[in-house]
Amino acid sequence: MGVRNDNRDLMKEWKNKYIDAEVVWNKEQFKAVEVKKTKHLLGLFEPSHMQYEHDRSKDKAGEPSLHSMTKKALKILKNSEKPFFLMVEAGRIDHGHHAGNAHRALTDTIELSNAVTTALKNVDLDETLIIVTADHSHTFNIAGYPQRGNPILGLVKTPDESGALVGLSLIHISEPTRPRLIS
Repeated sequence: MGVRNDNRDLMKEWKNKYIDAEVVWNKEQFKAVEVKKTKHLLGLFEPSHMQYEHDRSKDKAGEPSLHSMTKKALKILKNSEKPFFLMVEAGRIDHGHHAGNAHRALTDTIELSNAVTTALKNVDLDETLIIVTADHSHTFNIAGYPQRGNPILGLVKTPDESGALVGLSLIHISEPTRPRLIS
């Protein structure tokens, strides 16, 4: 837990401000939240950015997946008759690209897809608008002619029997603008 110079406990202040509020900081606390009794939920799982999806299972305190947070948020919001807005952000996709880490960018993209699927399954699509967007993108191309079953993060094998390696499956260019070997 962080300590402020003014000694304020913002988590306690937040919990005291709202009726039926919960503050959680690990996966077990998150799982234990009773959605029917909770009107406000604040999850602070990391002192800075959350883990990449690839690394989440190694987090000692544990943090929930993006799709499980999406599902819990929707359950809490649907307890009220009021319309609501929910923003789900997968900011680590961008971090993975900026770091030149295609594997982490891809696994976080898959988790965002899981969160969108979760949202689609848990709302009335006649009454709900779901928008998936990004504020910018990165160069990320599938290269060559990999054969079926070729690992997306590996080297391309020719479709013939020679098995000769001909290049990378993915071309990933990020700053500083130069190709990076993906494996």
